[in-house]
Order: sequence, then structure tokens, then C-alpha cells
Amino acid sequence: MERTASCLCGDLRITVDGDPARVNMCSCTECQRRSGSAFQIGTFFQESQIKAIEGESRIYTRTGGSGNAIDLHFCPTCGVSVYFRPAARPSIVGIHGGCFADPDFPAPNTAGWNKHKHDWVVIPDGTEGFDENPQ
Repeated sequence: MERTASCLCGDLRITVDGDPARVNMCSCTECQRRSGSAFQIGTFFQESQIKAIEGESRIYTRTGGSGNAIDLHFCPTCGVSVYFRPAARPSIVGIHGGCFADPDFPAPNTAGWNKHKHDWVVIPDGTEGFDENPQ
């Protein structure tokens, strides 16, 4: 099954084939700030699952909780961060789950950085939780 994630204006798109290896609900403060929400959904695909990346992106590099760099690829027109590449896992491409805008997208199977989770956020049943980074 092919899926395409895109920014708000549609200029930056990434198409994948198949299901993600992991869907993580992250409550770290950096993801809160990046997403403008109480958490963000990161989906993780093998590089071999990436079928196309279309459009120009700019890169903002931040340091994750592990101390490793994460390159966030965002649209220079609308500013939406669509995908990311964690330096610690070069064969993995992360895509922000909301960019798929698909109500049938798989639910999170992990929830990380719960020590920063807002009290009102409810982690879905069956989701494995971690105080810090899920390994």
C-alpha cells in the first residue's frame, strides 16, 4: 500500500510503500514545540520503503534526547516539517504522522518521553509507554 505525506501547501511530499515499522507518540518538549501540540506522531520507515521525495526542503538540525542529531526536513514555502532523518539510524526515515492526513493510519505502538506528557493526554490502550526514548 502506497501512502503520501505532504506539507500544508503540498510542495513537499514523500511517498512510502507499506506500513511503518513503528508509530511513536512523542511527548518530549522539542516535539511539542515543533508540532505546536502536546505531542507529535513519528512514523518510522526503512529507507527501502521510500518511493519518492518531491519538492524542495530546508533542513533544521536539532539534537535529540539521545545526544544524536536529527535532520528535520521542512517546506520552505509553508514551513511544515514533513520528514526527518535520525543520524543514529541512517537506514530509517521518520515521517510526521499528521502529514499523511489519513484517519485510517495505524495507531501508535509506542509512546515516548512520557515524563513530559501533559496530564490530560491519554495514551491509547495497548501502546507501550516509556519515560524517555523508546528503544
